[in-house]
Amino acid sequence: MASSAAAGTITAADLTRRIGVTNEAALAYVQHPDPAFSRLSARVREELIAEVPAVTAGALLGTAALARHFVASAATGRYRDLFGLWELFSTDPDTCRPVLQERPEALERARAALRSATVLGLRGHADRVAEDVGWARGLIWQWLREVLDEHLDLVAARPQVASALLQRDDTVVLALPDEPDEQWLREAAQARASAGLAPAVEARLRQHAHRLPPTIGNLDFVRDQLPAALDSVLASIDLERPDIAAVLAWARDHGVAEQLVTRINAQVEAAAGADPPTGLALWWHWRELNVDVALPDPLVSAPVDSFDLTRPETAVLLARRLAHGDDLDVGGRLTNLAATNRQLAEKAYEALVCGGLDVTLPAALNDNPMVRDGARCPACRAWTWVRPGHEERCPRLATQGAAAIT
Repeated sequence: MASSAAAGTITAADLTRRIGVTNEAALAYVQHPDPAFSRLSARVREELIAEVPAVTAGALLGTAALARHFVASAATGRYRDLFGLWELFSTDPDTCRPVLQERPEALERARAALRSATVLGLRGHADRVAEDVGWARGLIWQWLREVLDEHLDLVAARPQVASALLQRDDTVVLALPDEPDEQWLREAAQARASAGLAPAVEARLRQHAHRLPPTIGNLDFVRDQLPAALDSVLASIDLERPDIAAVLAWARDHGVAEQLVTRINAQVEAAAGADPPTGLALWWHWRELNVDVALPDPLVSAPVDSFDLTRPETAVLLARRLAHGDDLDVGGRLTNLAATNRQLAEKAYEALVCGGLDVTLPAALNDNPMVRDGARCPACRAWTWVRPGHEERCPRLATQGAAAIT
């Protein structure tokens, strides 16, 4: 009577907690069932299994019941329950064999689900197929292998699956792509980082690693896993890519920016030789990205009139040329511009001041009706609206502020 009372205290939560709700937990439980649960009466068991997951109920009722659950579940589309079924069969074939013999149609539906999932995975989530290749055993592996053998072209196009298959059977002949596309290379790189690659897939990845899309993640991968290919990857980087600033920062952080800087200098040199204003704009672009680009000789020797006086890069160029002794008459050029176009002259004056040149506001701009009261810098009298952020750039304002502090 005491035993019956104790049994009556067992709840569905106790079963779930003790047996678990996964295939792995259920398989472990049937190997070592809890004696207390084994002593439950048939009536109590029937009441409890209605309140727990099917896999938990199957494990509670024993090997045959768990086998029936795996077959039924796999037949409805949960094909991975076939893996658990084979593991259960391997440990107790005498108990499982009659269950399987009674359910040939359900097993065939489960096999069809395995086939469909594999074919779809080869065209979609290949990582799941690769996992299946590593997990499947016995008859289930034979079924899976038949599907893979029928679609070796798709297997070769998915490096994760190809690697998993070759690691399991290196006699398989796969026509890996001679010129893998970016997706293939990206998948191969991801697979190598997570699980390693079969030698043939590894060799193909190494051969074409320089063609990996040079994202920050791929650059990290190549540097850590394939350092010999890093120079080739850096050489393939498009200097016009939108995230070039991030790539440059990565290269500087890892001490490999020299190759990129060399390419940038060559690009700027070529542009300056073909068209000095374009070369100057490109030089300034890289300078703003913190790249130490040399000033090309064509910019130093080109006529000053070639450049737009309103641009900040022109002001920096003129300051450098004045420092080298060139006679440029910057003040006269600014005065002439103010006489013909006050709007452009305002922009030019602001750029020249911020470039550190010793210029004064042309008389033609003193009474510019476009400039409202209070819109001029108190230190240099530049119109602060012509280019955002004048207050942060103005050297005269910074000097005035420092003098006030001291």
